[in-house]
Amino acid sequence: MKIHYLVTSLENGGAEFAIPSIVHSLQRLGCEVKVIACEPRDMKAAPKLEKANIGYEVMFGSRRSIFTYTKAYLKRIKTDKPDVIWTSLSRATLVGQLAGALTRIPVVSWKHSAAVRLYTQIFRKFSKLWIADSAIVEAFLHDKMRIPKSNIMSWPLYCCETLPPITHHWDGKRPLRIGSMGRLREQKNYEILVDAVDILLKKRPDFRHRFTLSIAGRGPLEESLNLQIKNLNLQDHVFLVGYSEHPEKFLENLDLYIQPSIFEGMCLAAHEAMAAGLPVIATPVGELAYSVINNKTGFLVSGDLKQTIGQALELLLENPQKVFLFGRNAQNFVAKKFSLDRFNLAGSQIVNHIKTKILKK
Repeated sequence: MKIHYLVTSLENGGAEFAIPSIVHSLQRLGCEVKVIACEPRDMKAAPKLEKANIGYEVMFGSRRSIFTYTKAYLKRIKTDKPDVIWTSLSRATLVGQLAGALTRIPVVSWKHSAAVRLYTQIFRKFSKLWIADSAIVEAFLHDKMRIPKSNIMSWPLYCCETLPPITHHWDGKRPLRIGSMGRLREQKNYEILVDAVDILLKKRPDFRHRFTLSIAGRGPLEESLNLQIKNLNLQDHVFLVGYSEHPEKFLENLDLYIQPSIFEGMCLAAHEAMAAGLPVIATPVGELAYSVINNKTGFLVSGDLKQTIGQALELLLENPQKVFLFGRNAQNFVAKKFSLDRFNLAGSQIVNHIKTKILKK
């Protein structure tokens, strides 16, 4: 089965970073996969593809219209027609859907979050099969996008292939090292996280030398976040450390991970943190609603996040033993639930469905 894996861009993001694991799984199942990006953006995902020996094409050097992408992709299909167009992210999905309708090539589409663009909703029936990257997204596809359950399958994006050893744990004597990874955009809710730190320190000035928060990532809110940190006089507590080329090393130096997002799908970063043995404080969005178990792998926070994040931090700062215990529980949880065998099984079931239910129609 020949697959064109059509993605919007190769920028820094969970959906893009998961491509190597997905492609390798498909290749093990005998599929021929070609990765095609509509545009480059920051190209942070490209080194991961190159390291995994996965070739890729980028159709344009900068952003173009949907119709320009579609025209170029249709030309691409004429010289190399796939059996299936497999799309990832909204713009690539629309391009694939339009091209698929014009060429009668079946389209399979990822859904990576419990949020939808208007055009994705309008053209949802153009995809023969929708793949949810998490349980929350699977429910969203059926309940909100009104896609029949027979046209939905699930393939959790995260795969826990290796477990790094937990080489240290916080004993309460040195500052607690807290961190988060993500693009500096509204979705990640980092402004609220910074406010939560400010409120906690005003409530508990004795914590002023007890913890630091490092946020790894870049994005359009970088300037405003830096200004917020300066205005709140948090320069000694909150640090924007830029994009991390080696996220595993960033996580190795942390004791606790926070993900205050407004919405997520799988959220690879938080699950990678759990695999590294870190407890997680997170909002109940996407798969995090199931992976973060209160008082076991961390804390789910909701309501007034400025208060509830602070309350969770306060509890852990006062109970160092919980930081280690929750981190160990988190690592055991992802090792079992997101094993390589489970990841490959999900891919196998989807490929079998495509071959028997879609291509044979």
